[in-house]
Amino acid sequence: MTQRTIGKTTLATLLALPGAALAQDEAVELAPVSVTATGYETLIEDTPASVTVIDRDEIRNRPGVGVGDLLRGEAGLATAVDGSVGQDPIIRGLKRDQVLVLVDGVRVNAMQPPARGSLASYVNMDLIERIEIVRGPSSVLYGSGAMGGVINIITRSGDFTEEEEMNAWSRLGYSSVDRGLRTALGVTASNERHVLDFSTAYLDTGDYRMGDGDRLDDSGTRQEAYHLRYRTRLTPDHELGFRAQRDEREDVWYLASRTFNPMDPANLDPNDPDEAALRMQAPPQGLNTHYTPTQTRDLLEATYQGDFGGAWAPRVEASVYRQELSRGNYDWSHALGRDYRVSDTDFTTDGARIQTELFPTDNQILLVGAEYWRLRASPDSYIGNVNQDFRPNDDDALFMDLIDDGQIDSQGVFVQHETFLDAGTLNLGVRYDRVEGDADAVFGADGDLQQVDHNLSWSAGFNWDLREEVNPYVSLSEGYRSASLIERFLTYPYSDGNFWQADPQLDPERNRTLEVGARGHLQGFSYMVSAYESRIRDYIGGVVPEAGQRQTVNLDEARIRGVELQVRRPFTEHVTGEFTGTWIRGENRDSRFDEPLAEMPPPEASIALRRSVEQGWQWEGRLRAVARQDRTADRFTDNTERETSGFATGDLLVGYRFQPSGLLRHNELTFQVNNIADKAYREHVTGQREDQIDPARGAQEILAPGRSFGVVWYAEF
Repeated sequence: MTQRTIGKTTLATLLALPGAALAQDEAVELAPVSVTATGYETLIEDTPASVTVIDRDEIRNRPGVGVGDLLRGEAGLATAVDGSVGQDPIIRGLKRDQVLVLVDGVRVNAMQPPARGSLASYVNMDLIERIEIVRGPSSVLYGSGAMGGVINIITRSGDFTEEEEMNAWSRLGYSSVDRGLRTALGVTASNERHVLDFSTAYLDTGDYRMGDGDRLDDSGTRQEAYHLRYRTRLTPDHELGFRAQRDEREDVWYLASRTFNPMDPANLDPNDPDEAALRMQAPPQGLNTHYTPTQTRDLLEATYQGDFGGAWAPRVEASVYRQELSRGNYDWSHALGRDYRVSDTDFTTDGARIQTELFPTDNQILLVGAEYWRLRASPDSYIGNVNQDFRPNDDDALFMDLIDDGQIDSQGVFVQHETFLDAGTLNLGVRYDRVEGDADAVFGADGDLQQVDHNLSWSAGFNWDLREEVNPYVSLSEGYRSASLIERFLTYPYSDGNFWQADPQLDPERNRTLEVGARGHLQGFSYMVSAYESRIRDYIGGVVPEAGQRQTVNLDEARIRGVELQVRRPFTEHVTGEFTGTWIRGENRDSRFDEPLAEMPPPEASIALRRSVEQGWQWEGRLRAVARQDRTADRFTDNTERETSGFATGDLLVGYRFQPSGLLRHNELTFQVNNIADKAYREHVTGQREDQIDPARGAQEILAPGRSFGVVWYAEF
C-alpha cells in the first residue's frame, strides 16, 4: 500500500492494522480513528463532527442482548425500548428511520413498522468489532435516513499476514437476570494474499426479572448468527472480497403492543353497518400481543478496493450487495392460545456503491461517489375474526393485500472535499438524491401512489488547530429522510389498539443543524464539548387525531437543542476516569400543536472509573443518573405519552487477564454486577401507553432489568 502524507497526518499511521496492534500486545495506543465520519480513515480529533467509537474491549465486557445495551449512557445517545430485544438507537432525539444503521457499511433501515421493531437487533453483539457513531446530519455520504446521524456496526474479521497463520477466538457468558447463555467462536486463516474468516454466535435468554421483582413475560429470545468473509489480493494494490452473513432471532415479542381488549366482538351487531366492519376486524377478547416467531437478515456482498497511483493517486472502493430482511408479523391471543393474525414479509434490498478518493495535493482529499439501492416488499395479512373463531389460516379468514409490489428506488451522487490547512481542517460536501416510492396497489388508499423526492444534502465544517488545550470546531449541515415504504403505504389495524393511516404523498423531512464544539487536553484531562441546534422541516410523525387512530403526517417544523460533554482523565498508568453528560430539549413548533416534541429522552450523565492492564486484575465501576422527564406531547399523542421519574443505576465489573500460555494468546475471566441496587425504573421512550398497563390482566409495565450477576470468559488462540 502506498504511503501518503496528508497535512500533518501520515496515512500509513492511520491505516495501522488491528492485527498488527494485537501482535504488539497493545504496546502502543493509537489515536481514535473513524471511517464512518468522512468515508475514509480519519483521526477523530481532525473531524468537525461529534464522533464516538465503542471498541472491542468495551463490547465484550458489557452485558446485554442487543446493540442498544452498548449505546446506553453514551453522550447524545439513548434507546427506544419495546422489550428486551426491541431497542432502537436514538441520536439527539431522533430515532428509528431518522437514524441510519449500517452493518459493515450496508444499510438495514428497511424492515420495521413505524412503531415497533429493532434495527440493531439484527446483529449479534458478540460478533461486533467496533461501533462508530456520528451524531448529526450525515446525508452527504449516506443519503436518506442519515438526517439524525449514523451508527456503523463493524463486525469482526482478520487481515493479511506475512506468514501463514491460523487464529481463533471464543467467548462464553452467563447472566442471572434472564438466565441467559451466550457463546461465540471465530476462526481466521490468512497469509499475504488471502484472508478467510468464519464466526458464529448463539444467544438464549429467558424472561428477565425486573427491578420490582417480577419477570417480564415473553422478554426472552434466541439468536443464531453465521458470518463468512473472504478477501484476496490480486496485486499488492488491488483486492477483491466476498461477504455472507446470516443473523436469525426467534421469539421476538414487542411488548409495548400488548393490550387487553375488554370487548367481546361477538356482542357487536352484524346487521349494523357501523358495527359489522368492526366485528370483522376486532381482536379477540382478552390479552393480545404482537410478536415475531422468526426474523432473519441475510446479506451477500462483493467488494473491490484498489490503489492506482499516478496523478492524484486515486483509491477506488466499490460494492454490490443483496440484503433480505424477513420477519413474521403475528398477533397472539393469550386467551385462545394461538395466533389470530399472521403476516410474513420479505424486505429485499439490491444496492451498489462506488467511491473514489483523489489526492490533488499533499494536503487535500477529494471524495466522489455514487450510490444506488432498491427496496421491494409485498406484505399481506390473514386476520381471523369472530365468525370463524379467530383462525387466520381458515378459508373464511379476512385476507388483506396490504402492499402490492411496493418499492423505493434511490439514486445519489456525492462530492466531499477536505483540506488540511496550517490553521485547521476544512470539510465541504454536497449530494443529490432522487428517491421514488411507488406501489401497484395498497390497502385503504386511493389516488396517486407514486411520489418522487429530489433531495439536496450539504455540509460545511472547520476544525481549528488552535492549541493543545482547545481546538474548536464548527459545522453547518443539512440531511434528509424520505418516507419509508411502511409510512407511505401500510394502512393497518395494529395490535396495540391503533388503526394506522399511511400517506403515499409524505414529503421528505429535512434536518439543518448548526453545531459548535471543542476538543482538547487540559491539565491531564482530555475533553470534548458540543452544542447544537437542529431545525427539522416537514418532520414525519404519527399523530393521534382521536383515540384508537394514528396517522402519519408531516409537521411544519420541529426544533431540538442540546449540549454534550465527554471528559477523560488518566489518574495512573492503568486507572482512568470518564464522564459523559447530555442535555436535550425538543419543541414541536407546528402551529397545530406548539408543545414539547414527543418522546424526547431526558438529560442524563454517567461517570466511570476503570483499571485496565495487559495482565492482572482489571475493574470498572459505572454510575448513570437520568433526570425526570415531565415534558410530554399531550396534544400530539392525545395524552398518551407518560412522564418518567428520574433514576440512578450502578454497575461493577471485576476481571483477571492471565498471561499468555501455550495456545492461549489472550485469556481473561470477568465477573459483573449490573443494576447493583436492583432499581425498578424504565426508560422514557417505550411506546407504551398508560391505558395499556393492567398487571392484573397480564399487561405489565415495561421496566428495565433488575440486579444481574454475570460471568464472561474470553480467549484468543
